[in-house]
Amino acid sequence: MEKDRVENNIKKKILWIISDGTGRTASQLIKAASYQFDTGDVEFRIVKDVTDERKIRDVVERVKQESGMVVYTLVSKMNRRLMYRLCTENHILSVDLFGPLISTMEKFLQKVPKELPGLTYKLNRDYYRMVDAVDFTIKHDDGVSIKTAVQADIILIGPSRVGKTPLSVYLAYSGWKVANIPIIKGLKPPDILEKYPLKVFCLIIEPSLLQKRRMDRIKKLGDPRVDGYTDLKSITEEIDYCKKISNYGKKWPLIDVSYRTVEDIAKEIIQLVSI
Repeated sequence: MEKDRVENNIKKKILWIISDGTGRTASQLIKAASYQFDTGDVEFRIVKDVTDERKIRDVVERVKQESGMVVYTLVSKMNRRLMYRLCTENHILSVDLFGPLISTMEKFLQKVPKELPGLTYKLNRDYYRMVDAVDFTIKHDDGVSIKTAVQADIILIGPSRVGKTPLSVYLAYSGWKVANIPIIKGLKPPDILEKYPLKVFCLIIEPSLLQKRRMDRIKKLGDPRVDGYTDLKSITEEIDYCKKISNYGKKWPLIDVSYRTVEDIAKEIIQLVSI
């Protein structure tokens, strides 16, 4: 049995996947190609983060000692040339997956490539971060799940129809986990917010604008049956109450959203929360 195992290992062919990133891009393509063959006698070895001359020489030396074929995805033209030269000099069969494609795209697009390793991984990481942020934000809309709202990166508070939800969603698509909580005149905000003042932002708006938004809401969705919902005096009191609980910006920053775009408001909040 031991003899058979040794013989099998000797027969096994090694396919080296060399990457200046994670190696995932090359692995997926190579495995897709390998389905066209009986690959039971092939061992895949991934060598990642090969970003400079020393690492390239080291990995080529390993291949030289252990044999095998090299498939590489290196975004740097200089590194690709070095890999090709060393493999050729050492009679190592090699395939450059990125070089021909990048060169052709460079001619077609008439742009110089960035040559930055790991961009695919970064894009995937950013995508999944955005998905998590959107999922969290939807689950914490309009005061839902107060107990876990503190896990948010940003907490928006303010009166009904001030624009908390669309702003929350916009921020979520930028990768920020957001919770939004309505402020009701006369009712104390959740105590849990007191512990995280740097995350909380209080949205206010000109009373007449808020009145118009609420009247438009009634036309579309019907009367929410809230006393003073569209009364200008009552709305003014709501805004004053928001200013009071925010301690005029000394505890929770006041963000006036009147006549401003969602993009502009989001930019201000991101700058504040990143300080």
